[in-house]
Amino acid sequence: MKSLLQQLNPLVKLSLFLIGIFQVALTGNPTIAFFHITMACIFLAYEKPRITKPIFLGIISTLIGYTWVNFALYIYNYSLTITKALSMSLALTARILVIIEYSILFVSSTTPKSLATSLALQLKVPYIYAYMSFITLRLAPLIQRDLENMISFRKIKGYFSWRKPHRYIISYVFPLLFLTVKRSLAIAISMQARGFGKYPDRTYLEETKISRKDLYFSIFYIIFLVSTHYLSTLF
Repeated sequence: MKSLLQQLNPLVKLSLFLIGIFQVALTGNPTIAFFHITMACIFLAYEKPRITKPIFLGIISTLIGYTWVNFALYIYNYSLTITKALSMSLALTARILVIIEYSILFVSSTTPKSLATSLALQLKVPYIYAYMSFITLRLAPLIQRDLENMISFRKIKGYFSWRKPHRYIISYVFPLLFLTVKRSLAIAISMQARGFGKYPDRTYLEETKISRKDLYFSIFYIIFLVSTHYLSTLF
């Protein structure tokens, strides 16, 4: 059974999440950022997206590194006190955390197919360009799988070494590029064989629509945005 966010129209989710991100970024208010982080955590606990260990470690290292760099810049460039520099650094990190959380929510609750369909039907984007977004999002996990397979194969063979990092990275880039080009050519040939793009419109097996759930969720989220802005003026 689909969750609430999975039942929503992708464009509605994307628009609302972007509004929330812009509210945090433009106001720069820590209270607003705290409310958005809390709301996103509630949605994440409800959705329970699958986050792999490398992705989780990447998120943690990004937040720690971003906080540390900003903290050092505030100390040495602006001569701020430790408390002030730390508070300002954490405020900036909170914005990044909001972006990460909303991105995980959107990606985990939206399929590339539904996003491409909503772009074509609701946003009236030509289906050729909408299909490009579908291909891009669909190839990303395949490329990640190829990279993981290559790393596992080299670990088994004992080729995993960082003695010459530039050669090590290049040895991954070219095989991945070759596989991506090979898949792209196969997709292009298949599209040409089926006459893709010949007609101005096309039919969809599963059409996306803006339903009452989208309307109710939009009202709820707008009330949340207004409430956070009002509460931020009280603190």
